[in-house]
Amino acid sequence: MTIHISILLLIAPWIGLNPSGEPTHVGSQTCIGCHQQEHSSWLTSHHAKAMLAPGEKGAVASFKGEEVKAAGLISRFIEIAGVPHVEVEDSSGKIQKPVKYFFGIEPCQQVLIEEEPGKLQSYPIAWSTGSGAKPEGWYPLFPGEKTPPGDPLHWTGSLNNWNHMCAECHSTGVTKNFDASTQQFKTRYEEIDVACEACHGPGSHHLDWAQSVRGLSKEDDQPPPPPNFGFPFSLSSGKRQWVRAEGEKVATRNPELPHSREQETCARCHSRRTALVDGSIPGKELSQTHQLSLLEEGLYHADGQILDEVYVHGSFLQSRMHQKGVTCTDCHDPHSGELYLQGNALCIGCHEPARYDSLSHTHHAAGTPGSQCIDCHMTSRIYMGTDRRHDHSFRIPRPDLTESIGTPNACNECHYDETANWADLKIRDWFPNGVSGQFHWGQALHAVRNNKTNSSTLLGLALDDEELPAIARGTLLSEYSRLRQEPELRSRSDLLKIVENLNSSEPLVRRGALLGLQADPPYELGSWILQFLEDPDRSVRLTAAQYLAEVILQWPESAESPKPPSLNKALQEYRRSQEIHSDRAEALVNLAQLEDTAGNLDRAESLYRKALQREPHFGPASVNLSDLLARVGKLQEAIQLLDSAISKVSDDAGLHHARGLLLIRSERREEGFQAIEKAYTLSPESLRYAYVYAIALHDFGNTAEAVKVLQDTLKKWPNSPTIRRILTEYQQFERK
Repeated sequence: MTIHISILLLIAPWIGLNPSGEPTHVGSQTCIGCHQQEHSSWLTSHHAKAMLAPGEKGAVASFKGEEVKAAGLISRFIEIAGVPHVEVEDSSGKIQKPVKYFFGIEPCQQVLIEEEPGKLQSYPIAWSTGSGAKPEGWYPLFPGEKTPPGDPLHWTGSLNNWNHMCAECHSTGVTKNFDASTQQFKTRYEEIDVACEACHGPGSHHLDWAQSVRGLSKEDDQPPPPPNFGFPFSLSSGKRQWVRAEGEKVATRNPELPHSREQETCARCHSRRTALVDGSIPGKELSQTHQLSLLEEGLYHADGQILDEVYVHGSFLQSRMHQKGVTCTDCHDPHSGELYLQGNALCIGCHEPARYDSLSHTHHAAGTPGSQCIDCHMTSRIYMGTDRRHDHSFRIPRPDLTESIGTPNACNECHYDETANWADLKIRDWFPNGVSGQFHWGQALHAVRNNKTNSSTLLGLALDDEELPAIARGTLLSEYSRLRQEPELRSRSDLLKIVENLNSSEPLVRRGALLGLQADPPYELGSWILQFLEDPDRSVRLTAAQYLAEVILQWPESAESPKPPSLNKALQEYRRSQEIHSDRAEALVNLAQLEDTAGNLDRAESLYRKALQREPHFGPASVNLSDLLARVGKLQEAIQLLDSAISKVSDDAGLHHARGLLLIRSERREEGFQAIEKAYTLSPESLRYAYVYAIALHDFGNTAEAVKVLQDTLKKWPNSPTIRRILTEYQQFERK
């Protein structure tokens, strides 16, 4: 009986006798005793070496006086009293900074240096280990870039800040903790690298349970395990088996995947996303803690292939494998990160070997390029100058799309000396019943992004596909905002298509639909749109709150008709999501816009100025602040502000455009015209800049040139009724 009492005391947290509150981190060293095999496997992973202190095994970068000249910097890698240092020499002088940490392991390793207490910067000269696309040695990450002090790519700039850009995914239990009042980072982490609790969550409750049963034999009266064995959630998706019945081409998961916690856990780092909370704990859906980037222009090609550094998850969501229930650990060992099998051996575990791992399918002899599944279905790009990463959308090569919309294809990546048409004919010959020539949703994205006249039709056609991946559907819906920029273009049929998708069970789709409405004044949509301020998904609520901020802040409130509490609650949640990033200029501008809309102009001005202190090159902060100054009668100060901004970023079209409008308001018409012309020259694809420039040309007596500008603009924006209307007006003026 005594042993049962002691067990009762030990397991009390699970039966309510000792409510222990939220679980806490216990550290990976605590896990070794029971999980030696998993720990040993983890030690071989990149996760275990994501951050290293100087002197640790794996910190292999050389500090023997090497010198690199790049981006206006002279960088020397030296040791002082046995401590690795970076000696930085630029236009402001020479300084020596000790290396605080090493960052990453291979194929490249960066160093972190402390610019000021608590603020770590990832130095933009990296060490190549020689295992990637570059030979061993130091090399610049941004070759050819001009990065003077104040530039975001300068070693002190925002794009090299570890606290915001890197920490969350290279350590365990991270909170950024930027103190806006002191302008200091107080970032903390539980473990320096990506350890057990980075994926499993805090383990104190699990440890309590494990200790309660330690030493008990099977014959003892053992207590039942707590839910999830004491962890906040379970990564396990139950017993699974991939079965390929006789005659079937591809295996099927049995039973079906019950949840997506595993992939959502991996996606917290292996995705292009923005944190919505500071210090998230795994186990929640990604969209509750982060805002996943859609297939945005500049991040992905129009057909969804990877372009910028997007970290796997967004591409995998597009794949049929994801739709069929494949998860990360079907291919990768969860602790080492390595593939279970190499080459085609991994793929033919699910795909019929005789059909797919054969010359009749690959049309490339075994052992030659093109004979491996990944050669055609997982094309790759090199990031950070040396790190080759594979596209996880597992797509069929489409040279026909290269011809029609300019996206890359696997065939021409090897056969670069041949045309896309040559590759397309080969594909059609090999696979006459394949997908070549069939409509792809990427054609709709390409059409709307290039202002084609059939954009709306193609968007509708793409959205009619019931099997369209959610991330693609959300992206397509978000593009409706481009089609609806002018009131005459806001068709009811397009609106109905957007609204129809607002009922989706997928947060990515609902968020995409809300983004698609951004060009529509919310007052015109009616009160039904307010329901999304209470959406169960955080990323959707915050998107709705930003869109409806003006409605919330200017709600006509009275004692008889008070403002619904949900409105202020949603706006406060949005405000908090920006405040945790108040080390960033873009977040400060978002906060300033809230204050501006609420009529708190002094507070808005202060926030805009803080944004410029953080990021002197951030154009939107200068443009918005200059507009505010002009509205309160400080027109000359507004112009001087833009002059100063242009001296830092001379090729920012938005700055020149804003300056031109203010100069004209201050009766400096000739200078204003030149600034408006400069904006158009820098960004001729902008509908707004072209429109204003054409009006300026006409007002200055050069209607013929205005007509030419409008004709060129109409070729780029054939759907614009505004451009068409003013062109007709100016052509009639010329005839008089």
